[in-house]
Amino acid sequence: MDSKNKCIFLFLGISLFLLAACAGNRSTSKVASEVETEAVAEPLSENAPVCHDREMADHDEAAVFEEFMNRLMSDLQANFLDQELLRDSKRRAETKFLFSAFVGEDDFDQTTAFGRMIGDTLASRMQNIGLQVIEVRLSRSMRIHKKFGMLAMSQDMLKLFDEHQATFMITGSYTITPHHVYVMARVIGNTSQVIYASSGIWLPRSPMVNYLLNFRQPTVKVVAAD
Repeated sequence: MDSKNKCIFLFLGISLFLLAACAGNRSTSKVASEVETEAVAEPLSENAPVCHDREMADHDEAAVFEEFMNRLMSDLQANFLDQELLRDSKRRAETKFLFSAFVGEDDFDQTTAFGRMIGDTLASRMQNIGLQVIEVRLSRSMRIHKKFGMLAMSQDMLKLFDEHQATFMITGSYTITPHHVYVMARVIGNTSQVIYASSGIWLPRSPMVNYLLNFRQPTVKVVAAD
């Protein structure tokens, strides 16, 4: 092979080497770019914030319930016949209110976690404005009779007033519909049995409300008077 051919082969060899090197660099650059792109697309970390849709929904349901209770309490205060009592701090401190769990209109023999929560929350709000509230667990002998659309207390119920020297009873019931619960609250006097205040408010049914409605517990029985 003469020197001219050797030069040609040498030139071709160098050219092929350079081409291979350039191709390798481009491939390496492409892989590096893909790795970098994938790294950016990955989650930031295991501790990165995630969507708390359920927690936010629970918070919203609780907020709706709180607003419902505020309205119920505000109505009872605004409609209360003895407004002087509410304005007089001394009388408020001396006046006792009995309360119990609310019951469903379809079954006065039982209450639910919902009915107990309504009663407890209402009592708490009454305490916050300086009223004395006493919880009573009503037995079957302590009944509120229904007669001609009026409420009439049994002798045992009247004895309960005397025992605690209470002036008023907070009583309530609720009616369940497909999409709402209608809650009725009343404040009844101990002797005259006059309804001193009442309020009826619709509460939208939610997973939280449905959950509370599913737990039933024995409570006061309300029957028609003879």
